[in-house]
Amino acid sequence: MTRLPKLAVFDLDYTLWPFWVDTHVDPVRDRRGQTVRLYPEVRDVLERLQGLEVPVAAASRTGEIEGANQLLELFDLDRYFVHREIYPEWNESSNPKSGTGDICKGPSWALRSSP
Repeated sequence: MTRLPKLAVFDLDYTLWPFWVDTHVDPVRDRRGQTVRLYPEVRDVLERLQGLEVPVAAASRTGEIEGANQLLELFDLDRYFVHREIYPEWNESSNPKSGTGDICKGPSWALRSSP
């Protein structure tokens, strides 16, 4: 059997959707006026990881924290993520309430900082 990752972490901008959340306004449209959607594979990938019981987290650095969370909800992606780290700056010292040390706790998996 193939070993699965203990945790899959996704950035948001240009990973789940093809734009930076902090430089676009609602609704998000391209230059032709078409509504922007997720990359087509996103739902399938998240569904597959969920089916394999691989926990998924979001890690993003953006000044538009509320907008990023709203888009996750709008696209109905929030249900896939066991944890989110969305901050304007990204490091443990600037985010003392960060839960990166204990993102995942469960009977069949655990997050470890070293292999």
